[in-house]
Amino acid sequence: MKQSFTILVFSLGLLCFKLVPPDVFSLGNVMAKPEGHYPIPERDNFEEIQKPSKYSGMTWKAHWVSLPENDLPPYAVVQARNEWEVESIPSELWIDISAVIRYKLFINGKYIGQGPANNDLKHYSYDTYDISEHLHKGKNVIGITVFSLGEMNPIRYHDLGLRFIVRTEHPAFEKSLNTGTGEWKLKVNSAHQATYRGEDFEIYGYFAMGGGEEIDGGKYPWSWHTLSFNDMEWKNPRILDPGRPYGHSHSYGHAEISLNKREIPMMNEEEELPPRIRRISGYWDEKLMESWQKKQSLRIPSNTSATLLLDQEYITKGHTFFSFSKGKNAVIEVSYAETLFGPDRKQGHRDEIEGKQLIGQKDRYILEGGLNRIYSQLLPRTWRYIELHIQTKEEELILDNYIAHKFYYPFEQAGSFKSPFKVHQDIWEVGWRTALLCADETYMDCPYYEQLQYLGDTRIQALISLYASGDDRLMKNAIKQFAHSITDEGITQSRYPSSLPQMIPPFALFWINMLHDYYMHREDPEFIKEYLPQVVSILYWFENKLEHDFVLGPMPWWSYTDVTGWEMASPPGFADGGSLVMTLQYVYAIQEAIPLFETFGKQYLADHFKNLSTMIKQEVFSKGWDSKRRMLADKADKKTYSQHANIFAILTETVDKSMHEELFQRIIQEEDLTQANIYFRFYLTRAAQKTGNGDYFINNLQTWERMLEEGLTTFAEHEFQTRSDCHAWSASPNFEFLHTVCGIQPAEAYFKSVVIAPNPGSLSSFEGTMPHPKGKIHTQYNFKIQKAMIELPEGLNGTFLWNGKQYNLMSGKNTITW
Repeated sequence: MKQSFTILVFSLGLLCFKLVPPDVFSLGNVMAKPEGHYPIPERDNFEEIQKPSKYSGMTWKAHWVSLPENDLPPYAVVQARNEWEVESIPSELWIDISAVIRYKLFINGKYIGQGPANNDLKHYSYDTYDISEHLHKGKNVIGITVFSLGEMNPIRYHDLGLRFIVRTEHPAFEKSLNTGTGEWKLKVNSAHQATYRGEDFEIYGYFAMGGGEEIDGGKYPWSWHTLSFNDMEWKNPRILDPGRPYGHSHSYGHAEISLNKREIPMMNEEEELPPRIRRISGYWDEKLMESWQKKQSLRIPSNTSATLLLDQEYITKGHTFFSFSKGKNAVIEVSYAETLFGPDRKQGHRDEIEGKQLIGQKDRYILEGGLNRIYSQLLPRTWRYIELHIQTKEEELILDNYIAHKFYYPFEQAGSFKSPFKVHQDIWEVGWRTALLCADETYMDCPYYEQLQYLGDTRIQALISLYASGDDRLMKNAIKQFAHSITDEGITQSRYPSSLPQMIPPFALFWINMLHDYYMHREDPEFIKEYLPQVVSILYWFENKLEHDFVLGPMPWWSYTDVTGWEMASPPGFADGGSLVMTLQYVYAIQEAIPLFETFGKQYLADHFKNLSTMIKQEVFSKGWDSKRRMLADKADKKTYSQHANIFAILTETVDKSMHEELFQRIIQEEDLTQANIYFRFYLTRAAQKTGNGDYFINNLQTWERMLEEGLTTFAEHEFQTRSDCHAWSASPNFEFLHTVCGIQPAEAYFKSVVIAPNPGSLSSFEGTMPHPKGKIHTQYNFKIQKAMIELPEGLNGTFLWNGKQYNLMSGKNTITW
């Protein structure tokens, strides 16, 4: 998305399940359910499991463990087992678990869950499970797949070399279950090998998620997580440091990981709908299509090549599971992509497949001829299209079945927007899918290419979360993680967690705006107050970059501002100094920091930055205002002009309010201005609202309508010739429909009251619902009969603004006519 780096690749893994008789599985007539049910953790609504603990601040009675360094390849997938006796099944048996970089947990062959939630090493997450319901009297086995893929790790993960830790505080099971004391056995799974970039791997554009993996079924320790497996040749672990929570009073040895309890829920891993076959090439049998449609097994003869193109019909993200029987030495290649590409590398309509090819991530499976062998990935894939290329050898191959399970944050839709026009409902649904797929254990810019939590994207995503779902936990998680990313310079990194540091100073300013957003929407003063030092750090970093004329001088790093046509997508003056765009963005952040300082008794900071912002605005207006064009230039030389400079001139009131209406019209009408792309149109809409032109949004949805016309099922990174077909910042209409069109906004800090100021544009009727901490806010409008119905939850009052008049709103139902 934001920079061209060397392609990094990682490899995917293999997840196998012990199978039961085939008649219990709902898909296919050969493959069976793993241990009698799907590989979905059994949790209600995927909520975080809470475990009471009186030992949370103490060193754990468990150690991180691994294998001797000489036994671990750089690309390492390790299976771990521990068999122990249970004389009496406890009513509860809580375990805590973490791993670098990831784990998948099984109890008695049953899949329980995976993690940990992505974080940095100083704030590393651990997960908690009650495993009592999965136990039986007698011998039990806990199995863990642990992997750390070295240079093939996705950039989003911090690595310290493969290791894991398990502990329980139950006195009857501490010695048998805790790593460092229990009878744990480990073995490197040599079936996993990385495939590298080259003939086997081609990706369009910057890619931070890696390539694929070759899995040799002949080397795989099938049923390794069941009691019947013989682990006599497996090795005892190498014992490392004990687990220590963050903030432990002292730390001896080489402990580089501080543990924190998971603060977000477990992911949604529900079953995905099956795709359909769109194209078969090579071997052809009319029964193939029919068998797939009937959810029956497919048979491919020996010494045969066949390629199947599967179409999910919308983009999704998760783990796929392919079950094969027989087919000894057959080679299966599975490729994943958001879209297909024509010869010119253009996508065209996303439903069309004629003359197009799949370019994307590829895995390779080498079969060993067993029955019901299930192949999957260590890390989730993103796809609309899957291409399955099968080359059999000396034996017939049976494709028993295919299923997939989602993997994304369990947002539940609590907001809604309805109008008489289907296109608005389509935009809402596609935007919601976009927002879902761009979030799992962190927000992410895109699920296919990077999966990185960028601050500029995240501010918009967090607001979508608040307005469309009401769930603020991932927003808090992001605020906290970006605070952790602050370097010795004093500003946040642009994306975090990330093993490859990147600095985009303007994004650090958006972190302040994001904290202010949280302050306006949630009453959580202790959380907000904790981050005032980081706010000050960022503001002072920028203050130190001001020249004597109160304009920012040359900026280090990358001043990405989302626009085509500017060098490095950065505003004029970013490299040599004098950027009025970035200087006013600094003021925009100052202005939203001031109420934070005032609320928490830091008046001296508020006064300092008020005075500073006043001086900056005066100097910027004096240097940049073009009285002939009646616009603000990008620099004092007045050679270039942009929407961006004038958006910030409005938002910061650098231009007097009396001039706002005229200036906004110039912003949207003058074609020679540097234009905002999809991302920065969020700020264009903020300027529209502030100038009384809020109707602009609903009357100008052509960008999203065009993407729908092109068959996109999620909204893309850019409007034309995009890289990513699913990009979070493009889901902003799901915020705007409620905030701008329905007009629902917090009237004061903590959302203690509401102001509702609709911007209907050309619409005569519509309705919308937004979740509030006290309940739901519902709005319904009919402008033909000049009537609004507003329903507020108990304990919430507010104001309705329309046509220059103000109406009081009380808890419950309010009917307003004019």
